[in-house]
Formats: sequence, C-alpha cells, structure tokens
Amino acid sequence: MRAGVGRADITPPVGIPAGGWGNQAHEVSEANDLELWVTVLVVSAPDGARAAIADIDLCILDDGQSARARSVIAAAADVPFDRVAVGTTHNHSVPVTLELGGAWIRKNRELVAPYLETVFDAIGRAAAEAAAAMRPVRVGTGRGTSPLAVNRRMTTPDGRAAVGLNREGAVDHTLTVVRLDGDDDVPVATIVHYACHPIILGPDNTSVTPEYPGIVKRVVEASLGGRCLFVQGACGDVGPSELFVPELSSYRRLGAMIGHEAAATAQRSSWRRHRLRLRQGEESAWIASFEYEPDSEPDAAIRVAHEVLPVPLRDDLGDAATWRAEAERCEEAAYAARTAGAPHAEVRELTVRTKFARMRAERGTALEGLDAYPLLVQGIRLGPVALVGVPVELFSEIGASIRDTSPFRTTLVASYWNGYRNYLPTDAERPRGGYEIDISPFRPGADALVTAAAGRVLEALR
Repeated sequence: MRAGVGRADITPPVGIPAGGWGNQAHEVSEANDLELWVTVLVVSAPDGARAAIADIDLCILDDGQSARARSVIAAAADVPFDRVAVGTTHNHSVPVTLELGGAWIRKNRELVAPYLETVFDAIGRAAAEAAAAMRPVRVGTGRGTSPLAVNRRMTTPDGRAAVGLNREGAVDHTLTVVRLDGDDDVPVATIVHYACHPIILGPDNTSVTPEYPGIVKRVVEASLGGRCLFVQGACGDVGPSELFVPELSSYRRLGAMIGHEAAATAQRSSWRRHRLRLRQGEESAWIASFEYEPDSEPDAAIRVAHEVLPVPLRDDLGDAATWRAEAERCEEAAYAARTAGAPHAEVRELTVRTKFARMRAERGTALEGLDAYPLLVQGIRLGPVALVGVPVELFSEIGASIRDTSPFRTTLVASYWNGYRNYLPTDAERPRGGYEIDISPFRPGADALVTAAAGRVLEALR
C-alpha cells in the first residue's frame, strides 16, 4: 500500500460569526486559540485502487458542501468522487458554516461566504499535497480506552430529558488507533477514532478552537511523528465528562489526556508484532534463548463500497414556512432584548428559541416533498481495517453494534461523514424525548435499517 498526507490551515478571521450554541449570548468570535486544520489522507493499493479521507476541524458541512469538498479532493488527488470520504470532528467552537448553525446571527455575516471559499481552497491544497507525497506504508492497529466520554442524556428533577451528564447511560470508551507506517516504521499517518461530542467548551467560550480532537492530533504527532487524523464516532448521545466550561485550559487538559492515551495505544500498535519463538536446544541454565518470527506483510487491499439507504421520515416535521416565521419573530425579540440591555438569561432563552426554529425550518426545507431521506452509507477498507460512515449523529449503541458485528477485527464507525442530517437515535431512547429525539427527522426503526445497511457495506468490503 502507498499513502500520503496533506494539511492546510483553515483558521478563520477573528470576528467571524460563531454559533455553536443555541443558548450563547455572543454572536462572533473574539480570538483564535489554536489553528484549525484540514488533513487529507490519500491511499493506493498495488492494483491501483485509490481512496481518500479528509478530517476537517469544523462542526458540520451539509450535504451540498460535503459533495463540493469531495469533488475538490477528487480533482486534486486523482481519486474517483465515490471513493472520497469527508468527515468533520463536530467541534462546536468554530465558525458558522450553514443555516442551522447561525442564521440568527446578524453581525459580520458577510465574513462567512468568503471564509468557506478559503476552506474549499485549503481542502484542495491538502489533497494535492497528499497525492504528491505517496510512499509505501504498512497498516497496524490497536485498541485502548479513554474515560472522557459520558452519556449526555440526563433526566432533570422535573423528569425532562436534557443535554447534560448521565453517568449511568450507554457509552463506549473504546479508543481505536490505526497506523500507516513507512519503511522506517515511523507513521506517515495515524488515525484516531473515538466517540465523544467536542463540547468541553460551552456557550460562554468566545474563542475559536479545535477542541479536544485538535489537541489529540497535536499530542499524537509529537509522540509518533507523521500526521494524525481524527475520525469522530457515534457520539449522538455522548459528551465529555467535563462539559460547557468557559476555560480554554480545560479542553487542552482533557485533549492531552486522550491524546496521550491514543499515543500510548499507537506505540503498541505497529504492524510488526515481534512474535517470539523459543530456540530449541539452545537453553542455558538460567536464560532461555529466543528468536523473532518474521512478520508477514499486512493486507494492502483498498476497497470502497456504499449504499444509498432510503430512511423513512416522520410525518410530523411541521411546515418549513411556519417555522421560518417563528424564527424571524424570535430573532426580532432577541435582538430587541439585546439592544435594550436585557438580562443574559432572557437573551439566551430567546436565542435558543430562534436557533431551534431555524433548525426546524432548515430541516423542513431540505426534506420538503420527501418520504425518505437518501442516507449515504459509505465504507472504505485500508487493508485489515474498515471504516464505515454516515451523515448523521448516531447514538453510541448503534455504533457499537455495527462495530461488534463487523467481519473486520478493526472497524471504525464514523458520524458526520459526507454531509449532515440531524440525529439518528435508538428506538429505545425515543420514549424519553429530548432535544436529539425532537430534532431527528427519522421514523422509528431507522436504527435497525442503518445497522443492517452498514453490515451490508462491510460485507461488500470483505
């Protein structure tokens, strides 16, 4: 197998609209803490098959933006469009990229479109750099754990489901690492996979940051060399053990924690297994004599498979125009309250109502006239490793089920791949309600449909 990695800076200008939170009081960023990156991995097999994976330090790219990013990579790296995967880390401490994130923000809106053009340009430069840097690699894998993730669907004292901390809820602490080692056994690329919303920083943070995935990448690269990509897992109902804090030191500290755990896992994960064999007839009185068994060449196959799954939609999504009118009404009230110097709590509440109405309006417009959403389930095989991703926020148990029934020993299940269409919960969680259930556009049974489709894609990769 051959692989190359490219990277480009996508740090925005200070003052760009930043709408990662419905209950924030600010509109725009006030500082950049660390750079945001786009990192592109391009791989090719001995038979000439190629594929590419992009890791982008943003919250969401919608279906159209993701398609454009895939097209840019395809052209720059000479990879067929359907063999390109684009994923975001789902970081909430970043600029607005689409309507559902920040249409309620009026200040400096003119900065968003030019910034997005610089992002697409950076994606192309990173892809071209990766294609030009291809060299032989061998794939090794390892699995560890990190305690960062906690189920976030808590029950409030009055019985409501809310985004918070539910330490008894379903969560997957698995930390998976994939190394693509050069001939010098130094990684050309390391892929880190973990499932946890990057929401250590909360609505009071006004700085653009790469959140904990950005720190993970920096720590792993400092330890191993090469470039690190972060693949976000099934974290729809999972957040960090410390969340919604304003101090930048918190995301750096927790990011370093999981970064060192990932680096340690990677240090144990070379493709070389160093299997020992006892030398017969050479034992001394005190010390046994061993020799290393030669390591076999790892699988170098690259395969890509996908399925477009029609996932049935709920029939109670509401009218997009009605939601848009509600959003405009709430927005006017929020700005009037802000101008009048109303208490932060009042401004926050009106902002929440505005943003949620905007999200429902966007959902209704995007799905208007459809009975089912065409969900792209895409899989990429890197030798002994399978990655399978979807453009939704999967709940943790769905991701674990797909992984545990996979025919591959190492399987990475990704959310936020190749677009975005809200949450996909388990049916078991639907009766509890809450934000994730309310905004999900899918009917009951969607979890089983997606799990089965992912299984079919993984079988096709095998």
